[in-house]
Amino acid sequence: MAVSETKSQHVLVVNDTEEILDLFRDIVEGLGHRMTAWSYSPDDLAKVTEIQPDLIILDLMLGPTELQGWALLQKVRMNPPTESIPVVVCTAATNWVREQEGWLAANAVKVVLKPFKVAHLEHAIRQALELPGVTASAELVEDEPGAEPGSSSPESADADTPTSQEN
Repeated sequence: MAVSETKSQHVLVVNDTEEILDLFRDIVEGLGHRMTAWSYSPDDLAKVTEIQPDLIILDLMLGPTELQGWALLQKVRMNPPTESIPVVVCTAATNWVREQEGWLAANAVKVVLKPFKVAHLEHAIRQALELPGVTASAELVEDEPGAEPGSSSPESADADTPTSQEN
């Protein structure tokens, strides 16, 4: 896999599963970027403000309430020193993402749904770093790079997710 022609950037990954953090490290470093990995803690916003990463990849389902990732995302967007940091949400919370689609789009948050193909996450990372203010819909991120929107393979569809899109 070719290393991106852009300069190495700092990617913060927040996830509470060690195996996922290891996978993300392989992906992020394979793209030529540095990665910091964190499990969620109540002072993560202060840490984010301190290190000022170029990108945050965040799972929404963190901590005992399973929505601490969502709380951290809101804090990042409401905090002036961190509000412009690009964010990619990588989550299995398909229904939640659909319910919050307007907020996510308005706040330029890209979404990759789990389970995902590595190529989908790589595409979202590149897009977030190159075009931070542009939001791709979950449908576009789910599709194969270069494929027509809406032509995602059956294995990338969530069993609980309807196959037709509502407008």
